Amino acid sequence: MRRLAALVAGVLVLAGCGSTPTAAPPPVTTVVESDEFNETDVMFLQMSVPHHKAGLEIVRLAKDRPVRAEVKTLAAAIEVTQLSEVDSMTKWLADWERPETAGDNPQLHAGHGGDHSTSPEAIAEVAATGAGEFEKAFLNLLIGHQHNAVAMAKLEKEGGVNPQAKDLAERIFQSRTAQIAQMLGYLG
Repeated sequence: MRRLAALVAGVLVLAGCGSTPTAAPPPVTTVVESDEFNETDVMFLQMSVPHHKAGLEIVRLAKDRPVRAEVKTLAAAIEVTQLSEVDSMTKWLADWERPETAGDNPQLHAGHGGDHSTSPEAIAEVAATGAGEFEKAFLNLLIGHQHNAVAMAKLEKEGGVNPQAKDLAERIFQSRTAQIAQMLGYLG
């Protein structure tokens, strides 16, 4: 049981900072909760919920595949983080009486930098990749996916008004940027 607790604690540390285990965790911020929101806040959350769910599909591919231990650890940390973030985002949307997603209409996303999703076909292609090429394909797909999360977070940081959503966007921006750098290092 202690071993499991130590593993979970280690994963949470990695999930919180999104970088190497030796990096210091980001400072804790206190965000004053607010019910104020605008359409940028709503669109950020509505785009992020399905994006995070696709991310969960991607990182779960590494569970039973031949990848380095540090790649498995990063994937597990991303899973823990994104599950928590989805819970927060869906709660805020429900509190604001808004649907979980904006739908698939490209026009809805046009004013918010376009559609930042990772296609099911791209995920399936990586899932079908042979053992010798899987890790590289996985990391490349996840880097692109996390880059899209950074782009969505930038939009929220610039145009949102809800303090909780803006704080989440800042944490996503910081952690995904660090994860991208870490994965690029793995690709060497």
